Parts: sequence; C-alpha cells; structure tokens
Amino acid sequence: MKYVFLSLIFTFLVLSCKPEKKETIENSSPVEKEAPETVEPAQESFVPQSTDEQTANNLKVFLKNYTGDDYPTLQDIDKRFQFYNKDLNDDGNDEIFVRLMGPYFCGSGGCTFLLLDKYAEIITKFTVTRAPIFIEPSKVNGWSLLLVKDSGVFKELVFENGTYPSNPSVLPKAPYDAPSGHAEIMFDENFAKSKTFDF
Repeated sequence: MKYVFLSLIFTFLVLSCKPEKKETIENSSPVEKEAPETVEPAQESFVPQSTDEQTANNLKVFLKNYTGDDYPTLQDIDKRFQFYNKDLNDDGNDEIFVRLMGPYFCGSGGCTFLLLDKYAEIITKFTVTRAPIFIEPSKVNGWSLLLVKDSGVFKELVFENGTYPSNPSVLPKAPYDAPSGHAEIMFDENFAKSKTFDF
C-alpha cells in the first residue's frame, strides 16, 4: 500500500511538472494578414472647357494685372477663379468666361464674371451675377443668347453694341420660365463643374 501511495504521488509530480506545450509565434504557421484596402480618392471630373492649363496660366497673369494694386491685399479666398471656353459668335475663336470668387468679388446679389476675347480684352464685366449661366443655341446679333437667374426669375442677356448687359438685376424678366433643353450650362456644381484655380 505504501508503494502504491508513493507511486501515485510520483506520477502526480511528474505530470504536474511536465511543461505545457505552448505554441510560439516562431512555431505557429504564419497567419496571413489582409492588407487594408487602400481607397483611392475619387477623381473629380470637370467639364473640359474649364481645365486647359495654358489658359489657366494666362488667366493668372491677366487677373494679377486686373486686380492691380489691390492684389497684395486680397485674401487667398479672393484669389480663386474658374473659367469656361466657348465660341459665342461662330468666328472660330473661343471667348472665355471667368468666374471670380470670394468676398472681394461677391456680395449678396452675386459675383463678378468677366467675358474675354482671345486677346484677353474684356468684352463684358458682369456684376451681381449668379452661376449657373446658360448659353442658348439661338443667336441674336450674331452672338449666343445668355440666360441667368436673378431674384428667382430668368433674365436674357442679348449681345448689342459690342457687349452683353453687365447688370442682370436691371433687366426685365425673360419671356419664359426656364432655359431651353438645348442650352449649354456653365459653372454648375452638379451638371457642369468647372475646375478652380488660384492666381
């Protein structure tokens, strides 16, 4: 009996002292970790009439000269612009609409827009004008009819005596309530987004 008891104790001690087999990192099979998915930022799409880098660079020089002595006092937010190329009179040369941005150029009634010829001469300086601007396919005096919305109604801008009307707010309401289905739209964040540049 004494031997049985000692044998049990010995077995118990041997079993309790036997080191547990632990799986180490080195011995374990490598766990494949999935690389986190890299999400590419969505490439913004802009209308092609607003992305030409050479035009943008030329406009940067023009706008610095246009703002003149005020340029050094402008805030960064005031040094932003968009443009849109469009041949308005079918002469084979694009005119350039320039949308100026920031509080220096914008107020409660709208912003300043410029229409330039191919030589960067100002055809029209639009004041208190809101985007978007619609270019109708119909021509008056050889130039495209423009439409803008002012105080909730559309106003027609008709080219006359070498320019378009500069202040839509003083014009009468257009004889219709919406642009035609064939109008080209400019400076619309949803349908015709233009690229923004700094000057």
